[in-house]
Amino acid sequence: MPPELMIKLKYLENRNNPAEVFEAMALYINAYKDFGQLLTNSVGLKLDFQFQLNDIEKSSILSKLSALPNSIDAMLEKAFYSSGNSLFQALKETNETKSEEQVESVAVSIESTLADNIKYKIADPYIDRQNLAYVLKGFSAANEKINPGESVIIMSSHQPEQKCNLNTSWRFTGNPKNMFRGSTECQAHRDKLSVKISVNEGNSVWSFRSHSLDRRFCARITHKEWLESYQNGLIQAIGPKDVIEADISYDIYTPPKGKGSHK
Repeated sequence: MPPELMIKLKYLENRNNPAEVFEAMALYINAYKDFGQLLTNSVGLKLDFQFQLNDIEKSSILSKLSALPNSIDAMLEKAFYSSGNSLFQALKETNETKSEEQVESVAVSIESTLADNIKYKIADPYIDRQNLAYVLKGFSAANEKINPGESVIIMSSHQPEQKCNLNTSWRFTGNPKNMFRGSTECQAHRDKLSVKISVNEGNSVWSFRSHSLDRRFCARITHKEWLESYQNGLIQAIGPKDVIEADISYDIYTPPKGKGSHK
């Protein structure tokens, strides 16, 4: 049975403007569809992410959705839903997202969760930041339809115990059209690195210090064969005084003139 995404909207009895309840549900579904497409693109798949409606339950509105057959496989669908949980957990920590720096932080968190949940070799996830801003704007528009005292819960059938209560007070107040319009330059070179934090399970980010750049940064290891050998104990553990040599690549983003500094 394919995994299902469930969106449950608990609305107030005798609610004014009841049409907004259905408008909100439609906005959540569309925003999640756009989020699924963003994740599909992030791993290099040339597919359209679409939902099919499996069921609707009343009292509160509960929509049960699954990806269309032959669009993505069940493993990827589960990974996408886990990444959605990561997004909603991040949005619980604030009531407003408006800056490129905040969107960047959310993107990095989603990329790490997605990489951890993809079991077979596939492109290292990269989230398009501007499109993520549009997705966030969509979820924010849905939240605006929710009245005080109402709630929205998102869960998936493969992890029914992990229910995400959305922070419906959260708003995206940035303008996606004007975000991430600077130039991005990709740099790649071989470097000597000290490992500050290693990961012994999964594909989460490691923490390094670059000897040539003299700065710390976090990154995932994309050489999956090396990573598996290291995590299985076939390569000697890296100690605090050890130095590794690695090919690294990173993007340097330069905002438009007058919009901030290099990062």
